Amino acid sequence: MKEVVNIHDLIKALMDQEHQFPAKLLYHFSDLSLQDQKILATTWLTIPLIRRQTLLEDLVEFAENDPVLMYESVARIALDDADPGVQCLAIDLLFDTEDKKLIPVYLKILKDLDRDDSVRAAVANALGPFVCMGEYEKLRPEVLKEIEDALLQATNEDKSDLVRRRALESMGYSSREEVVDLLRRAAVMDDELWVESAMFGMGRSADEQWAPTILENLDHENLAVRIQAVHAAGELALQKARRFLLKSLDQINDETLLRETVWALAEIGGEGVERKLEALLSAAEDEEEIAFLEEALELLNFNESNGDLEMLSISWEKNESDADEEEADEEFEEDDEEYADRSDFNLEEWERYVSDDDDEYDDDEYSLGDFDADRFN
Repeated sequence: MKEVVNIHDLIKALMDQEHQFPAKLLYHFSDLSLQDQKILATTWLTIPLIRRQTLLEDLVEFAENDPVLMYESVARIALDDADPGVQCLAIDLLFDTEDKKLIPVYLKILKDLDRDDSVRAAVANALGPFVCMGEYEKLRPEVLKEIEDALLQATNEDKSDLVRRRALESMGYSSREEVVDLLRRAAVMDDELWVESAMFGMGRSADEQWAPTILENLDHENLAVRIQAVHAAGELALQKARRFLLKSLDQINDETLLRETVWALAEIGGEGVERKLEALLSAAEDEEEIAFLEEALELLNFNESNGDLEMLSISWEKNESDADEEEADEEFEEDDEEYADRSDFNLEEWERYVSDDDDEYDDDEYSLGDFDADRFN
């Protein structure tokens, strides 16, 4: 096959079901031009479903392994797909974008009870990082409240248990008073799926009031609950969990639990942790395991020498260069012009989410999409 140089060749390759789609072509979907996005959007639903599904699966995998790749434009197109599986993959691909223009799109999906439960659960999960942004004053208070109100309603009233649990997990980031009672009730439910979600939410809370509950579940008989409890202990850097986690390392048979325990210890740090991780590294033979343990040791050393990672990140955000700010301002202007040209675009609605004319909520750091995720109908 000749080398692909344009979007038409990519689409043609996707249409060709008689031949496997070449993996090397996946790189060409990164950072598509606006014109290429429009061409792909107009032909998207004519591409065979199996090809749309496998394309998104491959893009998710590539994006996880190479953060330089930018597939958000494809994900925004796929978000309007008719297939729930493709929609969920699109949401997964957009999870780390922090594009506030997605907020009203996600809220609309969450409230649409005719949507597939898996899709609504996915957007409930994807709204979590926006709650976190709001807690760090990267969203306007009224926008944060709208997100929280929608998630609280979903947690309390949604017909789907999965959606309710994902909404609760996202609300773990929130400082709203209602969340404490919701997490406490979930943690003592007979349904272990709810206990698992409670551990997840507690880990996101940055609140050490949950330490006793998390510590109680570090040896839970349900593996999924135990994994989330260990993760929560790492998220909160619970010093009281260190001894138990160190002792448990030699008795763990599950790879996921082992990795979570190593990561949690790297976050917690303290006496005996570096020595134990170095011993594991010395005994490791698998290259992937060696790489993981080396990363854990780097994380441990970084945490212990530089203090809290989160505070360091916030400090960096507050010292962005003037050049970065000017570039972000230009991006806002270009995006607003593109959105305004669309007949289905409500400028006033978007400005509620992305207006940056108030310095108190300066958000130059966050990138914006080049076109309306809501859509290319």
